[in-house]
Parts: sequence; C-alpha cells; structure tokens
Amino acid sequence: MNSKIKQFSEKGFIAMDNLLNKKKCNKLYSQLLKNRNWGPNLFRDQKDVIANPQFTKTNPGKNINNLAEKFDLDFIEKNEEIQNCLNSILGNNYEIMLKKFVVATPEKWVPKWLKSKVSKLLAANLGPYIKEQFRDVTYFRGIDYHMDQIDFPNADSDFVTLYVYLNDVLDNMSPLSVIEKSHIYGQTKFPHYLNHVDNEFINYGINSKNFKKFKRKKLVGSAGSVYIWTCLTLHGTHPQDINDTFRISLRYLIKKNKKIKKFYLIDKLTHGYSKLKTTRDDLSLKNFKQKKFNKILK
Repeated sequence: MNSKIKQFSEKGFIAMDNLLNKKKCNKLYSQLLKNRNWGPNLFRDQKDVIANPQFTKTNPGKNINNLAEKFDLDFIEKNEEIQNCLNSILGNNYEIMLKKFVVATPEKWVPKWLKSKVSKLLAANLGPYIKEQFRDVTYFRGIDYHMDQIDFPNADSDFVTLYVYLNDVLDNMSPLSVIEKSHIYGQTKFPHYLNHVDNEFINYGINSKNFKKFKRKKLVGSAGSVYIWTCLTLHGTHPQDINDTFRISLRYLIKKNKKIKKFYLIDKLTHGYSKLKTTRDDLSLKNFKQKKFNKILK
C-alpha cells in the first residue's frame, strides 16, 4: 500500500509537504495579491450591516461568484500524485463539489466595532460583513474545531477536503490544525465535545463519558504543501497574529461518484455511521432576526 494511502487509512489524513511547484504557487499568490486592495476596505460599515443584515449566500459557490474558477489550476488538479491519492480514496471519476480561495484575515483589517463580536464566534466566517463585490473568496478569522460534514446535514460522508497552501505558512499565520483519527466517531454535532490536554493532544468524543485522546497536528508548511482529510476529521485554526503577510489558501471539497458502487477507502472509513439531520447547535433562526442582530452589534 502506498505510504500516503496507508496514512489516510490509519489517520483519516494525508500531509504532502512541498508537493506542488513552489514557483507556480507563488505566482498564483502574487496574482491574488494584485486582485484587490486587501485590508479594511473590504468591510461594510456598521450602519449598513445593521440596516441590511445578510447571513446566507455570502460565500462563493460552485459557478457562483467564485474567484477560484477564473484561474487555471491544472497544476494542482492534474498533479499525478494528487490524482492517484484521490482515485485510491474516492475511486475514479470523483467530482469536485467546490473549490474556493480562503483568506486568513489579519486583526488589523477588522473594524473596531466588529472585533469583539467576531472574537466571540466559534466559526468566525466574515462573509456577512464583507462588501458584496469582494465575496468571491471566503474570509475567516479563526474557527473552532469542526468537521466539513457541518455544511451537509442528513447526507452521506462520502467526500474529502483537499487543502493547498499557496504561500509559506508560519506559526503566526493561522496554520490549520488537524485532529488525527477523529473520524472514528462519525458525524457529531458542532460545537463538539472537546477537552484540551496539552499542545500535542486533545480529548474528543460523543460526550464526557465517551471520548478518547487524539493527537493533533499543526500544519505549518511551505507553499505547495497539500493536505487531504475526511469530511469527518476535526480541524480548526487560531486567528492570525499581527503579521503583514497573510495566508491565502485553496480549499477543495471532492466527493465519490454516486454511480460507482465499488467500495473504496472513503467508504471503509466513513460507512455505517448515522446521518445527522442537524449538524450544528450554535446557530438558530432566531439569531437571524434583525432586532436581535442589531442588539448584538450595538
């Protein structure tokens, strides 16, 4: 068995450091830097947010307001090692559900009125606070450990995330952190039962009576590093520290072709778990009401 596939089979996660052509990654990153004036200018003002709250459809979708779809990404998508890994995990004719650029937003970009509010969010997706013309990428400022199944309630766990670092990501640039083997509990609701042990380990499970200790891996890596994990693998990141160089990465969601009935590695790792009709408990429709939103912001 290929060492990378063996790693995925055992940990639900693959790390491929320095896999892609670094010059091509740096070129793409440079093109993105020139695409807009990255900084406070991206944000809506407080009065506009209160008057026109927008909680849905503020992120790029497939064929919808998506900057990543405007670039030639064949050096990633047609990379032989990436294709071999995905074929082994998902089978041939796998489907790219979504690809998008994600930006780790530095603190100095965030308006003063918004900083304290964002710091209280478990999943600080900044889309609702970004001007509409700039919502073709996803902006975040830290996110608690979660699984990518969170966006797909009552659905099969038949997809993976492929994540590409386009620039060198240092410890103070909001590197991702992955909890190895955390897929073994299947679909669990966000926020998850987690208990910090130390910088290397964390307790995770169904509840305080049913949990295990898992190793977490911080993904500090250079441009061209590629990571793959199951949709049930917990991962998260701290907000970016004060740093003039910010992270722009590329995130893919890639799923097994439903027409293929053959049993593949993704099935071995995720098959048989119950589907959750509700994948998160941190949101409520009541929170979307304008009066309550105004109260939060004021």
